[in-house]
Amino acid sequence: MTTTARVAWDDDASAGEWIAGRLGEFGPRVDGTVPRGYAAYACVPHPSCDDDGTLATRADALAAVLGPFTGDQPVHLGLWTGHAFFYDHGTDPRTTSGVAPFVGWPEGEPRPTPEEIERALDDAWGHIAPTLVERPAAPMLELPHREYHLWTGTLGDVGAFRDHQPPNLWWPADRSWFVGTEIDATATYVGGSDALARAVCADPTLRASRVAPSDRMLFDD
Repeated sequence: MTTTARVAWDDDASAGEWIAGRLGEFGPRVDGTVPRGYAAYACVPHPSCDDDGTLATRADALAAVLGPFTGDQPVHLGLWTGHAFFYDHGTDPRTTSGVAPFVGWPEGEPRPTPEEIERALDDAWGHIAPTLVERPAAPMLELPHREYHLWTGTLGDVGAFRDHQPPNLWWPADRSWFVGTEIDATATYVGGSDALARAVCADPTLRASRVAPSDRMLFDD
């Protein structure tokens, strides 16, 4: 088990091995991200620029609704490996290609010397590097065209990376529900019982609606 300041990563991807066999064809449909076989599905749109909420607060609200359907059982969570805040295991975070500081100066002022630019970059990296996340050494969950790092915790771990990104996949040990967010989609999708879908759609903060597994997910135009 690889432990960071945030989570203890799973040693393998066995917790998610069941998912691929229940997914539809990779693509824009709901069942390309959330497994088939649930009684009901719901779409939870992401906050717009005009909303007060964030992806993290929306995930918190969804977790609160799912709580009564989950109890105290373990919850499995996964993050897509391609998020820019990840850097390769065992490497210097300052060498990552996902994030880079930028040094600028006011128009009309002299260009800083190379030494001044280097000092500014070092200072910027001093703030950025501690926020980045080292990829675990453990095998990833491999799904069609997507790979995920898994960890096991509780519903509260939905907020483990709240300053970056809610998990892309999360589900309880009994698999009674499943939450999936395709990386390019502008909504999160939930599969579960009819009662669970009703509860998700009844929460005014989520603005959720019923969908079918064959429906197209929401994307930016």
